[in-house]
Formats: sequence, structure tokens, C-alpha cells
Amino acid sequence: MCGRYSNAKALKKLAQKARVVEPLGLFAPRHNIAPTQLAPVIFQEQSGPVMKLMRWGFPTRGARGGGAGPLLINARAETIATKPAFQRAFQERRCLVPADGFYEWQERAGQRQPFRITLASGEPFCFAGLWEPPPGAGTPEPPGHLENAVATFTIITTAANAAMSPLHTRMPVMVGPEDYAIWLADDSFATVLANPFAAPLKIHPVSPRVNSPANDDPRCLEPVPLERDLFERPWWSAG
Repeated sequence: MCGRYSNAKALKKLAQKARVVEPLGLFAPRHNIAPTQLAPVIFQEQSGPVMKLMRWGFPTRGARGGGAGPLLINARAETIATKPAFQRAFQERRCLVPADGFYEWQERAGQRQPFRITLASGEPFCFAGLWEPPPGAGTPEPPGHLENAVATFTIITTAANAAMSPLHTRMPVMVGPEDYAIWLADDSFATVLANPFAAPLKIHPVSPRVNSPANDDPRCLEPVPLERDLFERPWWSAG
């Protein structure tokens, strides 16, 4: 899965690679993005790819009483084409989620240790995602009804590759620059999930500061020393 990520690098270069025609304005570096928070997302409009802030997590309805259920922050690549919560978005509202790393946790000897995963090159990249318009968008509503409503997004995950599998069974789908346009607007978009971006990864342990979404500063990204005997084997490094 993917439950936390970072986007601390400048977005300009990534926006150019995605041929964004409407870039986002100023966006402060983010070191610990969590569900329910706003983050930049690239999606297709008639004029071309645009970048806007969306809230992380598709809303759901609760099983009882019609209240809000748990947010859908991830969508499994294996089932999005048929699962009702994602089926229409998969066909009509795909997006790219800019990032420069993501976090995963591993528990050993009663300790839950966070790790940060980046491209070995250090370059920013994009996750494959889906997005939904604000509730009620496109329907007649009283003035101001959607004033504070925002679109939402979810990140697609797949089975972990060889570099990630010692850490977790799942990982977010990464999209290579050559596939940005295909994922956003080409009829062959499903091939992106069948052949995800496979650049070498770098994995290193980080401070438990990332456990709390309230901590969002460069210290969340920094490698920390760790007694490797607590874990199965010293597998973190450039993969």
C-alpha cells in the first residue's frame, strides 16, 4: 500500500515532462503527506494536462446510517477495472501524483520502523492515480454549495517488485515520463499498469517522526542509523 509520501522537490521540471499547460502556483515542499491532506495532482482537461491541488482519499459511505466510511487512499491495480468504487474513474479520470519518495513500515522485535523509498537517481517521479470531482459537481446546487469542496484522488498500488518485496508485499505504481501522456489520455492506458516504471530504487530507514502527520520537515527524509540485526537482513540500499 501507500499511506504516506513526500513531494519536497520543485515541481517545474516534472510539470515540463508531463507537458502541463496549467501549472500549479507556489507549493511549499512537503516531507510527509498524509491522507485527507491536499497535494498536487496532474490530470487531463480539454486544453491538455493541468496541475491542481486535490485531497488524498476517495470518500465512501458507511455501512450503517449512511455516514462517512473509511477513505479509499489506495486502489489495487488488479481490481480497479471492475470494482465499483474505481471503475468509472479508471476509464475517465486517471491522474499523475507527483512525488519524490514514499514511506513504508516494517515491524520486527516489537518495533515499527519507517523506511523511505526513492528513485536511486534522486529524481522526482509520479504515481499512477485516479481522481473524483467534488460531490455534487456538475449538478444544480445553491450558490456557494461547493465553495469549499475539492476534488479527491487515490493512488494505485501493485505487487511489490524485487527491491520492495523484503519491505512490503505492495507498492505504488510508478509511471515513467514516456508514459505520462498515455496514462492521462491514450486509449492504451491499461498498458501502464501492466508495465510499471521499473527504475532502480533506494531504500533507507528514517526517523519515527514520520509516524505523525504533524511532523512535516526535512528531518523526515534523513537516513538514520539502525541496528540491522533487528530485521531479517541488511537489504536496504540502492536496488
